[in-house]
Amino acid sequence: MGLKKYIFGAMVLIIGISGYVFTIVHGEYTLTIADKSLLLPIAAWIAVPAAILFIFSVLHMMFYGLKNYFKLKAIDKDSDAMVTLISKKLLNEDSEITFKNEKFQDLGKIINQLNITLAKDHFTSTSKLMNTTSEQLINIKAGTYVPTKELKLSNDNLIMIENLKNRVVADENFALDVIKKDSGYTFEIVKKAFMNVLETKSMTTVKKYIEEVQLDSEMIIALFKKDSEQQEEFALTNEMIFKLIKNSDLTNAQLIQIANQYKKSMAPDQIINLFEDIVSLDEDYTPAYLYVLTEYEMIDKIRDILSASSTNEYTSYKALLDLRDSGKHTYSLSSLCYK
Repeated sequence: MGLKKYIFGAMVLIIGISGYVFTIVHGEYTLTIADKSLLLPIAAWIAVPAAILFIFSVLHMMFYGLKNYFKLKAIDKDSDAMVTLISKKLLNEDSEITFKNEKFQDLGKIINQLNITLAKDHFTSTSKLMNTTSEQLINIKAGTYVPTKELKLSNDNLIMIENLKNRVVADENFALDVIKKDSGYTFEIVKKAFMNVLETKSMTTVKKYIEEVQLDSEMIIALFKKDSEQQEEFALTNEMIFKLIKNSDLTNAQLIQIANQYKKSMAPDQIINLFEDIVSLDEDYTPAYLYVLTEYEMIDKIRDILSASSTNEYTSYKALLDLRDSGKHTYSLSSLCYK
């Protein structure tokens, strides 16, 4: 029963009973307590206790109604906070959201220990926040850039990294800004931006930023591939190529791949001189140097290197040299599984 209906019904009942008593009993009654007397009609003595009980019952219901109201209000707030927590977990954000309700506290602890992702490429709910968050995630997954003002995540957040990858692919000018020195972006984003610049911009533009970017082996190989396709006046010099290799951790297999790329654009002497410098830098690159010498039939230089090596070193090259000394020129390094 609603409080208004209870008040109305109780007042009607009290008035009705009092009126009925008044019609059948017209006398008065005196109540004496500690030498103090109170004279009232008998009907009033019936109505007053009922009225007092009525007042206290209303106060009782108002108290517990207000208490229940605040309890439900707290649950509503906890429910909204739970939606916020789930939204933050979807966005890979840490959160310090607190709950008042004990059940919500336990549920919050559980959710904080989980990784949550969208199961489908569409999402609907009655929560505006969840709909917005899911739409952002679906767009990012589809390769669309979501403005950082809308996403509001740090640059090292995994979701933001994917989002920024989308942007560097879609926005060449932004990609250029990213590869500038101390841009503040993670290496993963800088790498993606560099690859995009390498693909979309001229070698002249790329050369402006080479020294500002930390390059890994994949980036260096991609750079050299593009460089090997340039006209000489736009290409990197041997000094620049050597400097990049010097500051890298390329393997012999990767250096051989680079040598094969440059065969299209470099003169034999230029490639040989480059690899001489490389092997002077680090003798571990001798297999790559031997490969280049073999490609250009520099037999005497190959003999000098092999003669100074131990028995178990460069066996493929030694076998190839022995075969050629025997007049068997049809064999190649690939057929001998060179290392």
